[in-house]
Amino acid sequence: MTNIKIEFEKGGVFFARLLEDEAPKSCQAILKHLNFEYEFKHSSTSGQAVVTLPSDFSMEKENQRTIAIYPGSICFLVRDPVMRIPDEIYITYGPYFISRGFRVDYQEPINVIAKIDENLEELEKIGARFLKTGSEKVKFSKVED
Repeated sequence: MTNIKIEFEKGGVFFARLLEDEAPKSCQAILKHLNFEYEFKHSSTSGQAVVTLPSDFSMEKENQRTIAIYPGSICFLVRDPVMRIPDEIYITYGPYFISRGFRVDYQEPINVIAKIDENLEELEKIGARFLKTGSEKVKFSKVED
């Protein structure tokens, strides 16, 4: 089992378990890209999640879902130029998350690649902080053995 560390600029550190059995290609893409940091903001269309649009990172579609995306999920919306959808990384913090898109049902399948299993109440508070205070940097890094 491989974990990654997620650190929020204004406070909060979490460890996410990579879903290597469910999304091996996506997990390899994340591991290859580590360490990285992006400015995240609260999602304006997908509900209880923070999001960033990485300009230097993408991956293939894999382990895609539109439902059963639980709090603490690390997700990747894969770019679709035809639909004008950019690459996006999401960290969900609450049960009210729906992958937005331009399909008839307004849902776009999204790669689910990792899961934060602990301190979900703290993660929910951080999500609320984003709503109140705006954006902040979030750093993803390798967990040192």
